[in-house]
Amino acid sequence: MPVPATTVKSARKNLKSLVREVNRDTVAVEIVGDQGNAVLISLARYTALREATFLLRSPELMDSLRREAARSLSPPAPGDDSADSEPAASAEAAVSTPPPEPKSRTRKKNKRKKKRAHRR
Repeated sequence: MPVPATTVKSARKNLKSLVREVNRDTVAVEIVGDQGNAVLISLARYTALREATFLLRSPELMDSLRREAARSLSPPAPGDDSADSEPAASAEAAVSTPPPEPKSRTRKKNKRKKKRAHRR
């Protein structure tokens, strides 16, 4: 499926509707300009991409995910009772804390306002 594209000028004029579109339809919009191209995606999609990148960069987590995938694809051995309890334990080991979320600009603005009010 091709990514919809728009110019910088058009994106500037229609930014509100583009933001609504990428959040509603979970699409990416390519913004094409003379200075280079960019992509507009929803925060949810961006967060998912960051988490996936984090997981793919960790060799230990990748090995654990591969073992889990292989284990889930192969049928359990007859009479093997440990198959039910083992995936939960190794799934917990594979879970890691995701990268920290970027601080919002609103929080920074509020801090600045408090500092200014305190100075007066």
